[in-house]
Amino acid sequence: MKKTIATLSLTAVLTMTLAGCTFELRDPVAIDDSKNPTDPTIEVEAPEENSSSNFGSGACDDRDLVIDEEGSQLVLTGACASVTITADNVSVNLETAGTVDISGNYVTVLATTIDSAEITGSNVTLNPDDIGSVSIGGDYVTFTSNGAEKVAISGDYNIANWSTGAASATDTGTGNTVVAP
Repeated sequence: MKKTIATLSLTAVLTMTLAGCTFELRDPVAIDDSKNPTDPTIEVEAPEENSSSNFGSGACDDRDLVIDEEGSQLVLTGACASVTITADNVSVNLETAGTVDISGNYVTVLATTIDSAEITGSNVTLNPDDIGSVSIGGDYVTFTSNGAEKVAISGDYNIANWSTGAASATDTGTGNTVVAP
């Protein structure tokens, strides 16, 4: 009986605490065309000064996406020509991308298909279903994929794990763990 009352009390407190939370969803393809109508780059605009989140979702529409807002969390549909992440503490879930370049730290990217990726940031997690090539120059990177055609590691203390494709990785770093087919 005490556990039931404690559980109900905790649930009530969480419900009242979260009831005032709001999230702002911003479409990364909604840019002001009057600024530069020929620029194909998608810009994720900073939230308003009093906004409590950096959340967004939208379609890439074969454009380039630059993520430079710390703490951004994005869900992207369709194909992105390129995704460049320079901010820290970023999470991105995308369908497909031509290239993904990550120089930010504490970044997580989930994807279906990526043609190529270059990681120079630290504490990065990259998890595509399939990838053509990945270059890991950062430290403490975790790369996991079903299939990878080419894996190169020059950073230190990274983990690379894939099931099909390249039989091994080019590894010039220190303390790396590679699990290849």
